Amino acid sequence: MDKVLVLGGSGLLGTAIIKEMDKYKKYEIYTTYYEHLPSINQGSCFNLDLEDVENISCVLNNIKPKIVISCLRGDFEKQLILHTKVAKYLKENNGKLYFFSTTNVFDNDYRKPHYEDDAPNSRTDYGKFKIACEKRIIEILKENACILRIPQVWGKESPRLKQLINAINNNEAVTVYPKLFLNVNSDEMIAKQLSYIIENRLIGIFHLASEDIDNQSSFYKKLIMELGFKTVLMNESLEEKGDFALKSKRMNEFPEYLRVNSKAVIEYLTAK
Repeated sequence: MDKVLVLGGSGLLGTAIIKEMDKYKKYEIYTTYYEHLPSINQGSCFNLDLEDVENISCVLNNIKPKIVISCLRGDFEKQLILHTKVAKYLKENNGKLYFFSTTNVFDNDYRKPHYEDDAPNSRTDYGKFKIACEKRIIEILKENACILRIPQVWGKESPRLKQLINAINNNEAVTVYPKLFLNVNSDEMIAKQLSYIIENRLIGIFHLASEDIDNQSSFYKKLIMELGFKTVLMNESLEEKGDFALKSKRMNEFPEYLRVNSKAVIEYLTAK
């Protein structure tokens, strides 16, 4: 069995990935956490504190993974050091790293959606950090690095959905952006797409996002309606505008059931 280490396994995406990969019964899955034990796979968890980045070497040498999946959050500088150590370990041991990046690597250019082969261009610390991680990982691992850029991610237990529902229940205004265009994905679908990438040994950069691009305001209004809320206070803001979306030239590498649109994300979130 291949040993798989999920960095950040207690988060929304990490939890979904562990659940999905466990279905294959061919992986020995381990995970790291910081403060809260993951809700699943608790017998194979390792505490990882970014304040002690040397700790990752102990985790790697103890587990000896062939595959590392990073959904890690935390201090940007320490994360970069940690991912460098992970990449060097995997290079020495012929392992693979699947690194979750973000739409924000393109957040300095809202003029158009961005494809896998577009050069990253960011104005924010978060986007610049992700670009630095992508570059470092690829430099070290080359074809054994897989970069997975994701848009706004929703899940049934996601903080984003909980905050929306709480705001509505508390009669607070929901801010929407009628001039901002984006795409989305769900934790469950991303986990399925990643598992397919690993199973089929696909390499390179992937943009894992809904194939359609929706107006942010329109998406929120459709989601709120499907959640069953009739009267909701809306605060329309024109501060954010333009295209903040990922497009993919590689979706033909996926079977039809792994291709998603914003309607499917809403259906998943509102299914009983």
